[in-house]
Amino acid sequence: MSILVRPPKRKLHEAEEGPRKYSVGVSWSPGTRSNSQGSSRRPSEQPDSQSDSHYHATSLRELHSNRASPVLFDKGPLQTPRRFNPSASVVLIGIRGTGKSSLAVILAATSGRRLIDADRYFQQVTGCSRAAFKKDKDHAEYRLQEAHVFESMLADNQEGCVIACGAGSMERSGQQLLREYAQTHPVIHVTRDPESIQSYLKAWDTQKVRHFLELSGPIYRGCSNMEFFNLSESASGESMAKDAHNSPGPKLEQRSQTPTPFLTLKRVQRDFLRFIAFVMGDATELNRLHSSFPLSLISVPTRPYTHAITVPFSALRDRDLDIEELEFGADAFELSIDVTSPSGQQGTDSNLADSISLAISKIRRNIIVPIMYHVESYTSPQGSLSPAPNSRSTDDAYLSLVRHGLRLAPTFLTVDLSRDDNLLAEIINARGRISIIGHFEAFRAPLGGWDGDEYMEIYNRAKRIGCDVTILPWKDSGIVSRVSPGAIPLVAYNTGPLGRMSRCFNPILTPVTHPSLTQNNPSHVRSSITSRDAQQALYSSFALDPMQFFVFGANVTYSMSPAMHNTSFKLCGMPHTYSIHQSATLRGLNDLVENQFFGGSSVSLPYKTEVIPLLHSMSPHARAIGAVNTLIPIRNNDDSDPRLSQESSIFMKKSRAGPIKGLHGDNTDWIGICNCIRRGLSPANAVRPTTTGLVIGSGGMARAAVYSMIHLGVQHIFVYNRTLANAEKLAHHYNRQELYSSDHVGADGRPLVSTISSINDPWPTDYKQPTIIVSGIPAHSIGGQPAPNFHVPTQWLESPTGGVVVDLAYKPLNTPLMKQIRALSHRGWVALDGLDVLPEQGFAQFELFTGRRAPRRLMRTIVLQEYVEEEGLDDPRAIRDRLQNLDGLPS
Repeated sequence: MSILVRPPKRKLHEAEEGPRKYSVGVSWSPGTRSNSQGSSRRPSEQPDSQSDSHYHATSLRELHSNRASPVLFDKGPLQTPRRFNPSASVVLIGIRGTGKSSLAVILAATSGRRLIDADRYFQQVTGCSRAAFKKDKDHAEYRLQEAHVFESMLADNQEGCVIACGAGSMERSGQQLLREYAQTHPVIHVTRDPESIQSYLKAWDTQKVRHFLELSGPIYRGCSNMEFFNLSESASGESMAKDAHNSPGPKLEQRSQTPTPFLTLKRVQRDFLRFIAFVMGDATELNRLHSSFPLSLISVPTRPYTHAITVPFSALRDRDLDIEELEFGADAFELSIDVTSPSGQQGTDSNLADSISLAISKIRRNIIVPIMYHVESYTSPQGSLSPAPNSRSTDDAYLSLVRHGLRLAPTFLTVDLSRDDNLLAEIINARGRISIIGHFEAFRAPLGGWDGDEYMEIYNRAKRIGCDVTILPWKDSGIVSRVSPGAIPLVAYNTGPLGRMSRCFNPILTPVTHPSLTQNNPSHVRSSITSRDAQQALYSSFALDPMQFFVFGANVTYSMSPAMHNTSFKLCGMPHTYSIHQSATLRGLNDLVENQFFGGSSVSLPYKTEVIPLLHSMSPHARAIGAVNTLIPIRNNDDSDPRLSQESSIFMKKSRAGPIKGLHGDNTDWIGICNCIRRGLSPANAVRPTTTGLVIGSGGMARAAVYSMIHLGVQHIFVYNRTLANAEKLAHHYNRQELYSSDHVGADGRPLVSTISSINDPWPTDYKQPTIIVSGIPAHSIGGQPAPNFHVPTQWLESPTGGVVVDLAYKPLNTPLMKQIRALSHRGWVALDGLDVLPEQGFAQFELFTGRRAPRRLMRTIVLQEYVEEEGLDDPRAIRDRLQNLDGLPS
């Protein structure tokens, strides 16, 4: 599939025949936008995309002149609704070195959009490059041609494209065209840290790049309605020191900072695709990206006892904080903007805007929970926890910071309900897909307290102006519970030391802190609670019950799951237990379900399929795979059919004991495999309609492997098994189902699972070489039979871009297959083993069991420690370093 559009050439006289109309009804008039400043520059002085240093030097001079027409970035397109047609073209703008071209290629390759590069488009339309055109024509004619070509490019490609704009697009007329285009399309300003830009350009020094970013920022922001900070690996904050003294549990060492070279864009790809899916409102793609974490599919305000970690922007900017550790136990991450422009002038200066964008990018890189963006209206005196009533910021200063937050596409954004309705309406109308939280902080006791009419009036106003959630903190000792049925969710709690109890029992988005944020502020410790504090309070007060979890199977004494889950329960403040329940027959399951404190069970061999007839419901994933590895009890407090309230029972009734009315089956094996495939698949091997996958084996894990490939959008899957009949049975299992990959971007048909008869067969000539390979066969001897000692035939490993191989075996860890693939790393092959898969599926299982987010880093560490202790390794350090380089998120 070609991702580069080739437009028809248009001659200059054809472009002058008349203006093109945009969908917003704004036309371009050639007579009003030609070099109105009368620039006297010779063509040789203009920016040349072929020369980085020359381009930046002239661009800097232009920024000092009036001809560049700087625009304040808190005006214009920022007031657009930001709700786009899902097929609307995406425009990327930014200075050279920010990586916008790479991001455009990533988006085109994974979404099926056509890639349009503005410089190449200019050459295709005019028949020569910009440099050649400027050499033959005078500057006025070049600017006129550039304006015509740019307008043509935008007008003719309004749907299904990703457009990467160069410096020529930022001429005066180009700025206006972009502002008009931003009324109906996402125009994304891509920025980056100065060090990475300087490293790419190999010109200037970092300080000059920083100065250029400061000058160009307002111009680019004035022409765009969204912003993406392209976070480099070196600037991502992933080398932040781990504060072992402030968190219980095993000491965790720093992760490696040397990722595999061809995987350096993996995290950027993940961040950008999540950003685009949210901006475009692509619910299908968001669900696909979030399916690895079941709780992500349920809105945070609808789940009970959710927590939001509140992190001041100043702390994140000035301290080396571990963002993944801060997220621990939280359901949302609130970035509280507690600073203003150092210049003291109206609006947000470019440096502060860059810093906020960088902070959001670091947060997005390291967490899986939604981001909340909150601008403080009041400042607190030095050493005080309470804001001063007379320290309220001006409407202009407040609005400027909030507008910048809208550009960054957080999941939630707060608005100050003490502000004027017109100001709040401007924010809410421009929110796009962002959920709005109305926030009101009282500095005097409202009439009647929590039960009076004053708070109810504030709550009803928030509902009337379009807020999705309301937060009402107040320094008092009572608890509010006055909410009308069907109204918007209410977060109501008391501040100060006496308010800690109300925060523990507040059911939605309780504000929590982290020990690393309070270590130097004892008074803050006395007034705040952590997520662990809140959990412990709920169980100590009997609001929630300690539950019992198990791993159930015929031979599970070797399982590492008990250590992984029990350590996690303890660290999270939950008094649950996870035990081994071994049984020679399926009847042993009766002992578990008769226990009113039964919270759920992992299911091991040979019962993953045998247990299915006993279930009252199954997840679509388990049903498609035909195997279950997770059991969840169904408890309903009403008399309805448990199958009719499955979602409520599974996600809303956690940690409450009582009689069990049914069992729900799920499968997380495929999640572990899917995440490892994502992690090891380089951007060059992004899944396309022509992508081919290979599964070795035909057992239960092979079934999960096939399903994970289907979920990723792979349409051509081959199965090899020593017994061909078993491979054919597995292929038939999926081919008879109506499982389409059409929900994956770029896919357009039903996946086909085929078999390969012999290990000596060549790879089928009608299909591309596989870039995804999963082995589901054991690597050790079973029943006296020798170990398979399997290697992938070399004729199946001829992908020119390499690929990823996941070996589900981990006894031994360094299997013959892993040795084979690691020896091919120079050809782009990435090897992952069973120790990579186990914690990944465990994250999802933890969420299904508890309704809480899994402590991902801890679970990875426990798996490693348990394996080293049980199996012993000649070089345990090597394994530890490799696992610590993983971040717990699917790539």
